[in-house]
Amino acid sequence: MLRNFGRIATNVCRQHRIAFEVVRTLASTPLNMPSLSPTMSEGTIIRWLKKEGEEVNPGDALCEIQTDKATMTLDTEDEGILAKILMPDNSTDVKVGKLIALLVEKGDDWKNVEVPKTEEKSSSSKSTETKKVETKDKQEKQEKPKSDKQQAEQSHHAIGPAARTLLDQYGIESSKIKGTGPHGVVMKSDVQKYIDSNQLKVKSHSEEKKSTTKQTTSDTPKKQQISESGGRRYHDIEISSIRRAIAKRLTYSKTNIPHQYISITSNVDQILKLRKQMVSDPKATVKVSVNDFIIKAVASALRQVPQMNGIYDDKQGLKLQSSVDVSVAVATDNGLITPIVFNADRLSVQDVNGQVRQLATKAKDGKLKPNEFQGGSFTISNLGMFGIRSFSAVINPPQIGILAIGQNLLKHTGDDLKAENQLTVTLSYDARACDPQSSALFLQAFRSYMENPNMLLSNNKSESILNF
Repeated sequence: MLRNFGRIATNVCRQHRIAFEVVRTLASTPLNMPSLSPTMSEGTIIRWLKKEGEEVNPGDALCEIQTDKATMTLDTEDEGILAKILMPDNSTDVKVGKLIALLVEKGDDWKNVEVPKTEEKSSSSKSTETKKVETKDKQEKQEKPKSDKQQAEQSHHAIGPAARTLLDQYGIESSKIKGTGPHGVVMKSDVQKYIDSNQLKVKSHSEEKKSTTKQTTSDTPKKQQISESGGRRYHDIEISSIRRAIAKRLTYSKTNIPHQYISITSNVDQILKLRKQMVSDPKATVKVSVNDFIIKAVASALRQVPQMNGIYDDKQGLKLQSSVDVSVAVATDNGLITPIVFNADRLSVQDVNGQVRQLATKAKDGKLKPNEFQGGSFTISNLGMFGIRSFSAVINPPQIGILAIGQNLLKHTGDDLKAENQLTVTLSYDARACDPQSSALFLQAFRSYMENPNMLLSNNKSESILNF
């Protein structure tokens, strides 16, 4: 009886221990890869700003994540201890929702935190699959003999620089020499030994021309093989997640959106004159630019022609926006990003200048917040400062239009050849959501504001463009 009682007590203790282990495992707070933009499917963890064992409080920055839009910091809303980092620095292609770290409450034993079994199983299964693929590849490599091209490429790369020079001087094929260096690398001594044993002489320039002519006329595949192994040097540039996302979005835009293009030219003499007056004013606090007038003119035209101020959804169709939020393309080291000037139609030209400067600085420093570049109802891309006269831009989905701004050019027009500054812009619009009439009305309104800039100074009404 005592023996049975002891067994029961042991089983009870085991159950309590299992329950305690489950509670202890569930007590950890999972930290998953967040979606920091609407189009983000994966990202790169650049570096962790907190170390394992450090306390974290709400608002603390945990790590820097490179999304498809920008590099941003991941702030925590919880407090506790960063117990385990599962995705270290420079972890690339981390899927949204992937477990990247574990948090525990303050006072808990963070060193003994356990990784969820589902995560362990997924990682172990992936490693098992990887091993299977590797072993399969090894078997295939052992079974399949190397082609002549592969052998030539391998022999080309397994040659030291000094040895390569001798091979070229004496016209020796690298496949004839067996390398004695590390991993079979052909060394200079190997080539010199082959030259001495065969009593070879340096090839003259004429002989080289004859040999290359023979190779060209007799054997075309061999020429391709030589050109492929001609010793050209190149640099591999790693494509960031932002540039991959840009390429993906541009491909989607050009493939799925029927682009239509229409251009118009405006006389900007009055804008240049007005800008000069505003800049020379001793009371002026900011130096407005022509680009600020362009943004204001676009916003005012969008308010006047609301059919161009919207987004298009493949399922729900066209959605006209109640506010004019203009995205301005800014070039950064990581790629192009479009911070947003919200309610641009209600801002003064000076306010537009201040917002654009602040957003451009944040974009180049990688400090833009998601709400500062996500959304927007229309985009402006200005390449005039690079001397580009005119160009057509790719629509930034789900928006339905983008305006490409060219360079301001001095031209002579009329019978009297009067000189005037002209600016050509090209509108790219989604033919599914816009018609030629709406796009033409928009460009006419834009030109009207550009040629009468005083309207932009007094045009700061706050009513909505539509009755929502």
